[in-house]
Amino acid sequence: MAMVTAMVMAMGIDRPLGRPHDANFRLRSLLISGLGFAAIAAPAHAENWRITPSASLTETYTSNANYASQGAAQSDWVTSVTGAMQISGEGARLKVNGSIAATGWFYANQTQNNSFAPTVTLASTLEAVEKFFYIEANANVTQTFLSPFGPQPGSLVNTTANRYTSQTYTVAPYIKGVIPGTYLTYDIRDDNIWTIASQYGDTSLSVPNTYLNRLHASLNSTASPLGWTAEYIGTRYEPTGGEVDTVGTYTIQVGRGIVYYQFDPHLRLAVRGGYENEQFPLTGSEGVIYGLGGTWAPTDRMLINGFWEHRFFGSSYSFQFTDRMPRVAVSANFSRGLETYPQNALSIPAGANVAAFVEAAFTTRIPDPAERALAVQQFLASSGLPATLATPVNFFAANILLQNSASATVVLLGVRNSLAFNAFYLKSEAIAGTGSALPPALQFGENNTQTGGGASFNHQISGMTNLTASATYSTTTSNATRGLFADLRTTNAYLNVGIGTRLGPKTTATAGAGYTRFVPNGEIDAQTSSSYNIYAGINHTF
Repeated sequence: MAMVTAMVMAMGIDRPLGRPHDANFRLRSLLISGLGFAAIAAPAHAENWRITPSASLTETYTSNANYASQGAAQSDWVTSVTGAMQISGEGARLKVNGSIAATGWFYANQTQNNSFAPTVTLASTLEAVEKFFYIEANANVTQTFLSPFGPQPGSLVNTTANRYTSQTYTVAPYIKGVIPGTYLTYDIRDDNIWTIASQYGDTSLSVPNTYLNRLHASLNSTASPLGWTAEYIGTRYEPTGGEVDTVGTYTIQVGRGIVYYQFDPHLRLAVRGGYENEQFPLTGSEGVIYGLGGTWAPTDRMLINGFWEHRFFGSSYSFQFTDRMPRVAVSANFSRGLETYPQNALSIPAGANVAAFVEAAFTTRIPDPAERALAVQQFLASSGLPATLATPVNFFAANILLQNSASATVVLLGVRNSLAFNAFYLKSEAIAGTGSALPPALQFGENNTQTGGGASFNHQISGMTNLTASATYSTTTSNATRGLFADLRTTNAYLNVGIGTRLGPKTTATAGAGYTRFVPNGEIDAQTSSSYNIYAGINHTF
C-alpha cells in the first residue's frame, strides 16, 4: 500500500494540507486512516497479492487536434505514453483491487496541447474487527466532461475546453451483526464522498469541490414469512468552494419502516411507510412517506425487484430486472428520485460495467468465484471489449436534482463473436433553490434530458488476432419550454474500428481508425466540429 500511496502522490493527486475544517483536510484524514489500517494489516494478513505493471506506446494522426469548428481544424501527430499497474490482493481481513495509470500526450506541432492524464480505480475493504467493524476506501480519477451540451470527443487526442479531471474519494466505516438470541440483524454505515476537480488541457472553468455524507442505520427482523426493517437515512450535501460561489448546505432525513411477507421462496411483497424532512438553503419540506415494494425471482437466474413511494416531490421509484444465460446477460433499470453530483460521480462514470455482465453470463458455466474471475479477466483481455459502455454526463449541480432514469444493457458472448450494447435516458430537473451563482456554462445545464447508447462488437479472426468495432451516440436537450434555451439541443457521436494481435505472451499490437462528431442546435455559442483519427500502438505487460 505504501507503493500505491507513493504513485498516487507522484501523479499529482496529492495537494497541500488545508485548514483543519477544510473538506480536503477531512478527506485526507479519513483516507490516511483507512489506508493506514490497510498498510498495517497487509503484511500480517495478505495471502495472495498480485501487482501487474504494463506500458504502452501509441502514435495517432488526427485531422483536428483542437476539435475546432469546420474550417479551423488543424491536423497533428500525437504520441501517447502510458504506464499502468493492476493491483489485486485478498487476505484474511483485507481486499484490494483496481488499477493506477498515467498517460502523457505529446503533440508534434501544437505543443501547447501537451497534457497528462491520470486514471485511478481502486477499491479496498478492511475487516478491522472480525465479523463486526469494516472500512471501505475507494478512489476514482478520470477525465470527463463539464456540460452535457458541450463537445464530447471520443479520444483524449482531441482537446476540448469541455473536459476536466474528476477525482472521487470515498471512505465508509460500517458495523454489522446479529443480536444474540434473536432474529434481529443491524448495520450502521457512514459514507463520506469527496469530489475534487482539476483542469485538463485547455479547460477554463473549474467545477467546485463537494462533500456528501450519508448515514444509514437499520434494524432488521429476518423471521419468516413475516419480517420487517426499520431504517434511518440522513444525507448532507455541501459544495465546498472553488471558482463558483456556492452557498448553503442541503440535508435530507428519512425515517422508514418496511414490513414484508414471503409468500414462497420466489415472491416477497412489502408495504413501506415513514416520515421525511428536507432543509435546503432557500426552501424546506416535510411529510409522510408511503409505498409498496416487492421481489420476484422465478428462477435462480432471473430477478425482478423494486419499490414505489410517495415523496414530497411526487412519485419515487426504483425497479431492476436482471437475467442471465450461459452466454447472455441482460439488465434493465428504471428510477425516479433525488440525486447529487457526488452520488452520480460514483455511478455514472463507471458506466455499464461490461466485466460484471460477462461474469453474470459465466456464472452458470463456472460456479467457482475465483475461477470465474480469472476467466472474465482473460476473456476481456482477449476479446477487446471495452470495460464500460456509454453513459450520461454527470454535470455539476450545487443543488439537489430530481432525476428520471432508464437504462438497458445486453451482453452476448459467442464462440468467436461478442456483442455488448446499451441504451440510456436521463432527465434532470432542479427542485430547490441553488444557493449558488453558477456561470452560464453550468447554469443552463441543470435542466436537461440526455438520451443515447453504445455498442461494441468483437470478432476473433484467429487465436491471436481480434477485430473490434464500437460506436456511441448521445443527444442532450434543454427541458425549457420557452426562453433563450428552449430549442437547445446538441449531438455527440463516435465510431471506432480496430484490430489487435498478440506479438508474444505479454505483448500486443493495435491499429485502427476513429471518427468523432459534435453538432449543436439552438442558442449555444458553438459550431459543428469533427475529426478522424488513425492510430497504431503496442502494449507490454511485465
